[in-house]
Amino acid sequence: MKRAEKKVLTLETRRRDLTAATLVSIRKHGYMNSTINTISEESGLSRGLISHYFKNKDDLILFAFRYLTELLEDFHRQVVRAWGGVTHFEKLLASAMVPFLRDQHREVWLHFWSASRLQPEVAEVHRTLWGRYRASVERRITAVAEEHGLTLNIRSTTLMYTQLIDGLWIGLVLENAYDEATCRMILRDWLCDVFRQDPEKHPADPPFDLASIQSPLTV
Repeated sequence: MKRAEKKVLTLETRRRDLTAATLVSIRKHGYMNSTINTISEESGLSRGLISHYFKNKDDLILFAFRYLTELLEDFHRQVVRAWGGVTHFEKLLASAMVPFLRDQHREVWLHFWSASRLQPEVAEVHRTLWGRYRASVERRITAVAEEHGLTLNIRSTTLMYTQLIDGLWIGLVLENAYDEATCRMILRDWLCDVFRQDPEKHPADPPFDLASIQSPLTV
């Protein structure tokens, strides 16, 4: 391997190690209490070495936020693909199940969500990402409505879909008063009611082994 290639590999490896350490620090200490010191302790890398790869703590945390989002988006794509749906409705249903299939990053994501109310930089990233997410949901809901010849208020249905998921997700994380299977069943039944489908024909449990979907980062 050429020296330049080794350098790039080292850069990517170090940045990934620091990203993982940052997310662990946020899970343990929260967003506001995570510092270069806590990240250094989690990564085993010195403060000086961290500053070699990132300008400051905020730069590192924003990088970690974006990377975490990429991981979740990749997980989403893998689930929808593995679910094996062929109709637009089946793909929409699989998409709705994603937040209630794996709890690996929930606490960290909740910290970022809270930070978006306090940190303008995090809020801007959050708005961009959520805007992109809602736009994709709206396109999918439009496709399902056309598929079944239904006339819907697409914007209202999209908002209800995303807010139902968000509300169930927050309650699951903060209250722990119900489980993932309950969330999936509620979403399945709501979607079937909106699009006039038979819930018995659409299982809420994934038809594949979830362990087969691998994440490159463990928090």
